[in-house]
Amino acid sequence: MIPQDDNPAIFFSDTSPTEDAITPQVLSTVDPSTAKLKLIAYGNVSLAIIALGITGNLINLMVLTRSNLRGVTFTYLTWLATSDLLVLSVGVFSVMRLHDSQPRNYAAALYYAHADLPLVNTLMASSIFLVVAVTVDRYCAVCRPTRYREFHNARRARVVIPLVYVAAVFLYVPMIFRKRPVLVWDNLVNQTMYVSFENVSVSRHPAFKVYVMVREALVRIGPVLVVLVLNTIIIFTFRNLIRKRKELANGTVYDTKRLTRERRLVVLLVAIVIMFCVCMTPAAILSVLNNDDLESNYGFQVFRAIANDMEMANFAVNFYVYCLCSSDIRRTLMRLFRCSRTSSKGGVFDLTSSVGANTRL
Repeated sequence: MIPQDDNPAIFFSDTSPTEDAITPQVLSTVDPSTAKLKLIAYGNVSLAIIALGITGNLINLMVLTRSNLRGVTFTYLTWLATSDLLVLSVGVFSVMRLHDSQPRNYAAALYYAHADLPLVNTLMASSIFLVVAVTVDRYCAVCRPTRYREFHNARRARVVIPLVYVAAVFLYVPMIFRKRPVLVWDNLVNQTMYVSFENVSVSRHPAFKVYVMVREALVRIGPVLVVLVLNTIIIFTFRNLIRKRKELANGTVYDTKRLTRERRLVVLLVAIVIMFCVCMTPAAILSVLNNDDLESNYGFQVFRAIANDMEMANFAVNFYVYCLCSSDIRRTLMRLFRCSRTSSKGGVFDLTSSVGANTRL
């Protein structure tokens, strides 16, 4: 979760002796150790993650849109890469805010007050929901093969994908009103500037607090549990399937190749589960703990920095996990960059049947 309560080092008083003036007042200063932490976590680590992720997701889109990678699952993965790319691109502006290097003009304050948090968190939510959609698709393929055709088809994907984005937007519309641009005086540079501050009449309202709890349960806690449970079921189902096929196999090359492909898919599923749960669980905990009263707690600041960098990494490493675990994607990538000697007449990898889905991703 992108932090929603980071206050800048400039503070103000609403008490003004004249009609249009604001009396500047330094209420507190940012602790040097906290400032250094933010610089390292958000100025160095986050930017490195973003650069790595944007590069990976651009390549991912180039690979996933090749004609030899088609089918409903690859459609989900293509939109997942799109959401991840947008998260990382917009995240650059959030990182600027997190270590107080954002512009201080009115236009920037307006963006950070009403668009920054809603936009980046909406895109994060869409990516998370797409991971859930892919997980449900795989679950139906493996554990509900008799109903697989009902769930795994292009028509359903054309409905699910737009609904994912609509749901994400709907969940974060109230965030538009959480902050407001405010004119302040900076004693260090001796000039006025605009920054975004909490609109306490909104953020401290009981209804808004209930909304935050429900939203975080739907966006972070719920998806982690769904992905963990369903993928665990998938993995154990695969293990049983492989064991049964070993017992029935006659030692043919075909059987060996099929079992090898199925093992690769199990490895990919394990990697996705570990990556998603490890990266998203701290953010889910942070969403419960996040409180203005902890702003001065250095230990909490460390945890928040780690949680946010790990969550950002979740949107950056998908491509590298797919390349590591999916031979189809590796071959397509090699062919794309003319590094493979594979014939241009190579087969088409289609995920339109439960058998294909069970053996390839």
